[in-house]
Amino acid sequence: MIAKNPAMTWIFVAGLLAGCVTEPPPLPQHNPADPQARAHTKAPANLLARDETTLAIEQRLSVTEGEAKSAEKMEHDMQNMPSMQHGEMKMEGQSQMQHGRDIESEKKAAADEMKKTSDEMKATSDAMKRKSDELKTEGAIYTCPMHPQVRSDKPGKCPICGMTLVKKEKAHENH
Repeated sequence: MIAKNPAMTWIFVAGLLAGCVTEPPPLPQHNPADPQARAHTKAPANLLARDETTLAIEQRLSVTEGEAKSAEKMEHDMQNMPSMQHGEMKMEGQSQMQHGRDIESEKKAAADEMKKTSDEMKATSDAMKRKSDELKTEGAIYTCPMHPQVRSDKPGKCPICGMTLVKKEKAHENH
């Protein structure tokens, strides 16, 4: 039909070219495709902020680390003393023997403190895991066996077919 009427063909081509040359419609304000749009410069809130438990554990760890470094330095200093040989003390006099016992008792106290801190950290970790597990089990979802799009946070009947809603385990959920 267009080939039979050359005037119509030229009008069609002119219309087609005119449509390609016109300006595109303006974009809505703040549209990301708009080159004039400005991105927000405000930094997002820190989503990984530390809670009181984490801060308390870190503080306790730093104290324990300081004690361990102090004990390690003390042991290193003792080995570099001229009266020390193969880890045995060659001291003379009662006061030097007492000093050696003090160091050993300090080492034992530091080791006991580190063990206590380790036990406390394990207990805290276990408590946090239990709490996490509790949160995972809360908020069960009930769904219809025939209409899985029907979801409820409590038992009841399906509004579509009237069947009893069945509890769905969250671990098996993909949503």
